[in-house]
Amino acid sequence: MIFVNDVKSNADILLSGGVSAIPTEGVWGLSCRVASLAAIGRILHIKQRDPTKGLITLVTEFDDLAHWYACPILKDAEQELNRPSTWIIPVNLQCPTLLTGGRQSLAVRRVTMPSLVRLIELTGPLVSTSANRSGRSACVARWQVMNQLAHLVDHVARGRTQGYLKPSTIRDMQTGTIIRD
Repeated sequence: MIFVNDVKSNADILLSGGVSAIPTEGVWGLSCRVASLAAIGRILHIKQRDPTKGLITLVTEFDDLAHWYACPILKDAEQELNRPSTWIIPVNLQCPTLLTGGRQSLAVRRVTMPSLVRLIELTGPLVSTSANRSGRSACVARWQVMNQLAHLVDHVARGRTQGYLKPSTIRDMQTGTIIRD
């Protein structure tokens, strides 16, 4: 179920540079706009995440970040159905190192989950990392996020994950090779 008023409120918070906890396909995520470097820094602090690990970006279409890509998008990525894949895409020097962790590639997932699609339509591409402190299990239910992280974020969205039990497959955009299934 999509909570329309909640999606709009969440989008407003993200557009103003905030950090939100949102349900994704399999777990809850900490998210902010890709363009908000201060909010990305907050996420790294909240999560206690090593900035050299990089972050995943969520898009509705790969073209949303095409100005950073240093290779073409494979047809397999454009036509992917079912459980989403996170694609590792080589990037140019304009891509912020906070997103890449200093690597020459960016992790990008094209989402189809209706609530995520709607949110990204309102905000543009989002950063996403599992809602948990580094080294701990990811939150799979809203109540877990409320107990562990609500006091650290600007908003905890309503809703549920899409129910996938495994994390996304990770694939290489240049070759299509599966890195993690």
